[in-house]
Amino acid sequence: MADALVSWALRSPGDRALDPSFGGAIFLQTARSRLLDLGADSAMVGQQLYGVEIDSGAHQLAIDGVVPGGAQLSVGDFLSLQADRDLPLVEAVVGNPPYIRYQGFNAAGRAGHEIAARAGVGLTRLASSWAPFLIHGTSFVANGGRMAQVVPAELLHTQYGSEVLSFLSREFALVFLACFEGRVFPGVLEEVVLLFADGRGQGPCGDVQLRSFPTLGALKPPGRLPAAQRRHQAATLPPGHDKLTTQLLPGRTRELIATLLVKTRVAQLGELASVDIGAVTGANDFFLVSSEVADAPPPPLLRPAVSKANHIQGTRLRAEDHQRLVRAGQRMQLFVALADSDPEHLSAAAPYLARGVAAGLPQRYKCRVRAPWWAVPLPRGGAPDALLTYCSAEHPRLVVNEVAALNTNTLHGVYTKPGVSARTLAASFPNSLTMLSAELVGRSYGGGVLKLEPTEAENLLLPRVPGMARKLNQIDNALRTGGLPAALAITDPVLLGEGLGLDEGQIKLLRSGAELLRARRRSRGQPASD
Repeated sequence: MADALVSWALRSPGDRALDPSFGGAIFLQTARSRLLDLGADSAMVGQQLYGVEIDSGAHQLAIDGVVPGGAQLSVGDFLSLQADRDLPLVEAVVGNPPYIRYQGFNAAGRAGHEIAARAGVGLTRLASSWAPFLIHGTSFVANGGRMAQVVPAELLHTQYGSEVLSFLSREFALVFLACFEGRVFPGVLEEVVLLFADGRGQGPCGDVQLRSFPTLGALKPPGRLPAAQRRHQAATLPPGHDKLTTQLLPGRTRELIATLLVKTRVAQLGELASVDIGAVTGANDFFLVSSEVADAPPPPLLRPAVSKANHIQGTRLRAEDHQRLVRAGQRMQLFVALADSDPEHLSAAAPYLARGVAAGLPQRYKCRVRAPWWAVPLPRGGAPDALLTYCSAEHPRLVVNEVAALNTNTLHGVYTKPGVSARTLAASFPNSLTMLSAELVGRSYGGGVLKLEPTEAENLLLPRVPGMARKLNQIDNALRTGGLPAALAITDPVLLGEGLGLDEGQIKLLRSGAELLRARRRSRGQPASD
């Protein structure tokens, strides 16, 4: 990885390189070898290499010989240094910045936020240290120079990552990202992308380019500042679908998605329903109760509940589904009580509450900030009309909530708007357009799971075709027995063919696009090869 980045970034024997967080110094070692290959003077090449490291032990190891031939090494916080004062401008800033959440170190967090703010980039409290490292590192790149970095894939998925990319696209003439179909680091869940930025001070560039490669060995770094960059279709895509990952789809598929929202029979889920998180209990193992608990609260204080994605199958949550899970010993009831609940019921629940006190639950954060500690706040809408998976290994599922079950925050509640049927939504949900839409608006940070936040779920594209509720049972049975392909065999011809007027080739584009992104996501959940 260092070879690929450094070989691209260093292009002449007189180039200088800086690694702002050199750690084991692999990038500096690689830079030295690259410069010697280009014809640099072996006695002077150390004067062209600069490194900063906050860890004094790593700094000393590098001084003691990790970097053969030497380098200009500093120990300290890179974010506190200034270009052209503490370190010179260089032709290439290379390396692997630290991935540390800012809530873990407040002082550094404040410094990072200030650096980002001066650059016009807004960072959230959940931002990681790599973001200000990229922003600050840019100020050390000489005019026309380059940056080559290993960064986490949240650069592609998060709002603050999008702002960092916008900053880079203003500063450089070319910004190219390389991602991989599988995980690159053996045993590490963090998905990474490689950043290649060229032409500092010669921006703004056209669109940020994203390309996917099967393996690191198949990587093809970008050329040197192409005269013209073809603009991709993301700017014309529906809200929430304009992420960089859209570039991984064939051009015809992107163009098709861009045209679909103008059709009167395509809507976003948020136009038809609202999506909300479920109840936050603070202690699911206590507030979710199984039928096997001997001292369970009395039935009037228990409500049907679901808390796992595998609790909802098909397109319906039926009474028999819930009862089957209850008989299997699953925690399918939620303890729901308030301070003004029936005193007799609260008295009967006293032994169970005492068990919670003995377990220290009143001191847990979510419990101690409410009074009484055991009064779990429910979603404003109560039991939702439908349930939507929050995290999905295969594909998201939306089911009619026929048992009026409450949901914890591991599932989303869907509340239909006036005139909208939950049965119609559930029957219309498993189709190739919506499945592709989910892969585009959702997030996958590692492990291969697709995550849909409520606002992202409301951006999902849904075909609107009358009469779909009549097919609900048929689609439910197909999903349960044959999985998604069996359901698509029913829904795609009706929803996408008859409803939207798409031909078989267009339907295949949507289906293969969803399969491509799903397969790529799930492959990243597999162990990387050594």
